Amino acid sequence: MQHRNAGYRQGLLLVAVAWLAPIGSTLFAPVLPHMIEHFSAVPHAALLAPVALVTPALLVALLAPVAGLLADRFGRRRLLMAALTVYALAGIAPFWIDNLYGIILTRIVVGVAEAGVMTASTALICDYFTGERRAHWLSVQFGSAALVATVCFVLAGALGSYTWRAPFLVYGGTVLFLPLILALIFEPARNTTPEGKSASSSERLMTLRFIGCLFITLICGALFYVTPVHISLVLTERGFSDPAILGLASAMGSLGVVAGAALFRFMSQRSIGALLAGAMALQALGYWLLHTQPSLPGAITGMFINNIGCGISLPLVLAFTMSRLPEDYRGRASGIWTSMFFIGQFLCPFLVGGVSTAAGGMVEAMASFTIATGLAAALLLIGLMFGRSLREPATTGTAAIPMH
Repeated sequence: MQHRNAGYRQGLLLVAVAWLAPIGSTLFAPVLPHMIEHFSAVPHAALLAPVALVTPALLVALLAPVAGLLADRFGRRRLLMAALTVYALAGIAPFWIDNLYGIILTRIVVGVAEAGVMTASTALICDYFTGERRAHWLSVQFGSAALVATVCFVLAGALGSYTWRAPFLVYGGTVLFLPLILALIFEPARNTTPEGKSASSSERLMTLRFIGCLFITLICGALFYVTPVHISLVLTERGFSDPAILGLASAMGSLGVVAGAALFRFMSQRSIGALLAGAMALQALGYWLLHTQPSLPGAITGMFINNIGCGISLPLVLAFTMSRLPEDYRGRASGIWTSMFFIGQFLCPFLVGGVSTAAGGMVEAMASFTIATGLAAALLLIGLMFGRSLREPATTGTAAIPMH
């Protein structure tokens, strides 16, 4: 059998494919007010248009496990090709559709396709690379996504100044990925052997270790969106309401995700407990600054530090989740992990809204999140002393998996 090893070309392509998730929401958000105005004659347009914005994320949360099953059964490459094609066609469709319900329908299809894209691309990264190489590409994936989201927000704003439909044309550009996937992406060989262990028919996916990783993913996924989504509300309470200032603050603070992902790349051989405790401590420090610092530079610094912790935690948990799974389970595991992450994203506004209402405002809510993440960091440090699992390295193995 002829074997192939993945390199930087496959890694860069799969990272770029994973950008479609942040692109899907950031392209839509800046034109939302214009879309509501255009469909003002439609009953409840002010409610239905935002539904179209969040629908893909909800569909990913619901369908990513199904996409994982399809990836294991029919192959990652085949699923990725089909999902990308559907994503491009459904994504560009609102440029021509002049019916709000029809646009919502296309967004549902985009969510179905996005579930396949995210699941297949993440599974392929984890198939192609192990150990520090996997940590590298996962950190690049999460870190670069923050930059891409910022760029797309600016791009959508510029295109939206011509017509609110223009940003949807960008979706059509995703078909350019198809020839690159045909040329560079190959289906992993199946040995059914987890890294460093021999597989047996009695191995199960839903082990206590895997379930614990999913629970942590849900928490980290919700925390990941606390400051990016709500920083404008915190700053508004502090007296900063200029949209340009709010946008600049969000962009500068989001660079912390890039820094955190880069830090994880260089510390990936340390224990999962130590890294996760450090990530939670950084988030707690960021929340504390957002709570105590009334100045704009203080708030931006708080968001930046908080996002460093977020940038560490998500690629860390994903790498640890996938590190000891048999290859035959990796598609399903990637789908379930993606689902938990998007459920966390979906629950985040409800969580923050509830805490804010109970605390008496968004600034006071930051104090509650400081206590919660600080307590989590302390508990992880205690667990690190007594729990063997928390002392495991975040990544295992060093060699690339053979491909055919």
